[in-house]
Amino acid sequence: MNTFFRPTPNRAVSPSAPLFSALNTPDQWTAAAIEPRSSKRTTLSAGQLLDIELGLFLLSQLVPAASPDDLPNLLSGSNSSFLDRPTWTPKQLKILNRGRAILSHIQQHTVWSSLLDAYTTIPDRLQAYDISADRSRFCEKTVGFFRNRIFTLKQMVS
Repeated sequence: MNTFFRPTPNRAVSPSAPLFSALNTPDQWTAAAIEPRSSKRTTLSAGQLLDIELGLFLLSQLVPAASPDDLPNLLSGSNSSFLDRPTWTPKQLKILNRGRAILSHIQQHTVWSSLLDAYTTIPDRLQAYDISADRSRFCEKTVGFFRNRIFTLKQMVS
């Protein structure tokens, strides 16, 4: 007997509801499509927090004067001003290449920007870096247990 085929409906399971029952008319679909969605994240996973802080660490080690928004350019090599630097040391090249391997999923500006938006909204006590309100600069926090996280980031890419 074939157990996958049941000619009578299964009474133990309730009938399935339509997938988009709230949007039955074309006007409702149009209104839902036009309605702006909040693009800001409100929480970060531990992995996302690690990715953000590793990205900021890379920038602080390789291009300290860069803004936090410049990380995708550094990772993708799309901005030649980073790559044309004649002063890359072998250690910096090693850090850059490891950072590119670990953070390859952050090479798009929109992904990195949304992660930075979320990072600036989490409580200050969870942040290892301070980012200016206009996101033109950032710096490592010098007080708290976050120094241990920075040391861990150094070990990851070295």
